[in-house]
Amino acid sequence: MMQVLRGELRERELPFTHQREAIAQILFESTRHMSADDVAAALRQRGEHAGKATVYRTLALLVELGLATEHDFDEGFKRYETQVGAAQHDHMICTECGQVSTFTNPELDRILAEVAAEHGFEAITRQVKVFGTCSETASCRDAQQAYRSVRSTS
Repeated sequence: MMQVLRGELRERELPFTHQREAIAQILFESTRHMSADDVAAALRQRGEHAGKATVYRTLALLVELGLATEHDFDEGFKRYETQVGAAQHDHMICTECGQVSTFTNPELDRILAEVAAEHGFEAITRQVKVFGTCSETASCRDAQQAYRSVRSTS
């Protein structure tokens, strides 16, 4: 991934700075969807320094270069993930703890392609976001239970 980044920057005659490299490395090594604050915190943990503006600009550049994807999960900030080599996937977002999980479902892919074709629509890409609560923490499980109780009484 870093070689691809170097090549893309060279092609655009942009410098390959230590800060860009550190930010990209953090995102490329991550297995989760990271916010700019997450990246900045990871930089500090590694003893690196980059201003918040540099983090935002670098993340935007990685998206522009096709090396990262930007997601808006209605949290008031964006999250980023590595793009290269990533298969199409969808997201489940816990509204209680903020955890984002990815999933793939061939049947969902088929249904969405079928719906697009029925409407004469040629889909280029898509994003399916499922909002709800996970079962990872006690507060998430409590929220699930409260939702079930409300749903069963209505």
